[in-house]
Amino acid sequence: MTQELTFHQEVQIRSLFALFAHVFDNGEVDALGQVFTEDGVIELARTGSVFRGLDAIRAFNRNLGANSPDHHTLDTVLSVDQDGTVRARSRYLAVLPDGSVHNGDYFDVLALTAQGWRIAHRRSVPRYPLPGLG
Repeated sequence: MTQELTFHQEVQIRSLFALFAHVFDNGEVDALGQVFTEDGVIELARTGSVFRGLDAIRAFNRNLGANSPDHHTLDTVLSVDQDGTVRARSRYLAVLPDGSVHNGDYFDVLALTAQGWRIAHRRSVPRYPLPGLG
């Protein structure tokens, strides 16, 4: 039987996604541990880049500097696998420094740690603009 998340758990997870946007977009690298597990992964489908572990995620964020997009996470759907794995699929909008916008989907695997919910694995899959069109 598939497990269900409680209302309180869903609120905590949605707050985690809001915190990601604030922390990541503001370059608050020391606070990324409030968003990702210590062994968390960010995978970028368009470039094939993979950042494994909190130190690599911090370096990735730090290297973006002023070029960091302004993220907005919306339309999140949460699910629990038969084995208890909690997953989320969210749409994102990212405003780039030049004012252009691109969007896509986040596919997340979440982990409940002693400190609360964290993203264990995030795969970012862009939708638009299409490669080579802008």
